[in-house]
Amino acid sequence: MVGSTARTPGQFRRRSVIIGASLMAVGLTGPAGATGTGPAKSAVDTDVLANVLSTAFLAANLSRVCAEQNQWFLEDTKSAAGDGRTFAEHIKEEVLSSLNEGDAGVVVIRAANAARAVSLGLIHVMQDESTAAEEQRMAAWCETTAKPLVRGILAQHDIRHDLYDRMLSRAKQ
Repeated sequence: MVGSTARTPGQFRRRSVIIGASLMAVGLTGPAGATGTGPAKSAVDTDVLANVLSTAFLAANLSRVCAEQNQWFLEDTKSAAGDGRTFAEHIKEEVLSSLNEGDAGVVVIRAANAARAVSLGLIHVMQDESTAAEEQRMAAWCETTAKPLVRGILAQHDIRHDLYDRMLSRAKQ
């Protein structure tokens, strides 16, 4: 299809899924106008906070992509904190609470970039010339890889919430 602008429904869907995953992390971002540059001398450990948030963004990205393949994906991966998308919003609020705008911007941009890179890397391996084969492989991957990964991310938060709260508290000092 090189040089052609016509797209089959499968190709359009694949591209929209990939674009959606790329934009997902951006859509979850925090303060408007965040540039990724924070104050020069901040006591906040933005690396720790960005790592925590990027894991939540990854769960949200995978949830959105796989919910396109399987309408029950969100329900099947739900935890006490909700599905992957709700969980990401919950974590974003916890991570960004009490941060100044500069630190929040740094954390969100780092987290979004990391989650986007991992999500696209995982999804990229699903591409195939054959739309039917690609859709089958994606559905199988969502069931065998993404679902356990999302469940694990959400479960770790539920199981280790006290440790998680202490870690966030230390990172914000």
